[in-house]
Amino acid sequence: MNVFVRELSRASLDSSPDRSPTKFVVEDNVGEGIHVHYRNVRFEMSIDDYRTFANELAAAAEEIDRGSR
Repeated sequence: MNVFVRELSRASLDSSPDRSPTKFVVEDNVGEGIHVHYRNVRFEMSIDDYRTFANELAAAAEEIDRGSR
């Protein structure tokens, strides 16, 4: 555990973005990587990183489901 933590930034965010409030798209940029678009944000990752990301999300969803029952 870190003894020192320095906050780099803080801001209030609008709960509904101006553009693309319902957008969710996963794109395979063949030969380059994967882009995940969520609202106004685009996450870029390699295919290996995307596989790890997707597996971790699936595992988290299973944990949440187990805790909800």
